[in-house]
Amino acid sequence: MQTLDRPTRGALSVLQTPRIRGLVATAQQADPGTPLLICGEPGVGKDVLARLVHAVSPRQAYPFIKVNCRDQALQRGGPDLFGHERGVDPLERRRRLGSFELANHGTIYLDEIGALPQNLVAALIQVLKTGEVSRAGGREATRVDMRVIASAVAPAERDNQDHLWRELRRLDTTEVRIPPLRQRADEIPDFASFFAARFSRQYHRDVRLCPETIAAFGAGEWRGNVRELEEAVHELVRGRA
Repeated sequence: MQTLDRPTRGALSVLQTPRIRGLVATAQQADPGTPLLICGEPGVGKDVLARLVHAVSPRQAYPFIKVNCRDQALQRGGPDLFGHERGVDPLERRRRLGSFELANHGTIYLDEIGALPQNLVAALIQVLKTGEVSRAGGREATRVDMRVIASAVAPAERDNQDHLWRELRRLDTTEVRIPPLRQRADEIPDFASFFAARFSRQYHRDVRLCPETIAAFGAGEWRGNVRELEEAVHELVRGRA
């Protein structure tokens, strides 16, 4: 449900095109006390952008916590997100810190925030407004200091989450959109070459893409976006290894 990175300097090793650098700059210019919402189709690189924003921020030395809002455990309730006191969970006798507290001083990344269960939306909004989180079974709220980054495919189309989007707008959320790869054809050769070099190192080979292969990649539609292109280059390099 959640993953922890401390720190995420490895994010800087990904290919940073001028467009991606521009999106990072936009995120840096926003008020760090307000949420950042990254929108785009599956596979465009929302996770990568979130990690880049964290890696170049003053919070880079602190945790980057990723929460998958579609995770089945999260769908059944919020103890992993908000934590719980000792004795609340009969299967776990000790106090458990939730994702928000684990991200203290760092960044929490709520992946696919539109999938968050309705019963957790109000609690999330309360955390965003107050900067305080209440563990299940707890009597006092705990102060947390973190940058909140969320991702979504297309918030305006998620009618069942109108309350969430409305509240995010009230919190002066900065929204950045990553265009699909088919609208960034000029970046395809750079991505393909970058992935070829990375997988060549992985398989201890020196595979270089010829102009014809790069042109073929550039002509693709890539409905799966950067992720699909990465997988295609991976298969190509692995096939030659």
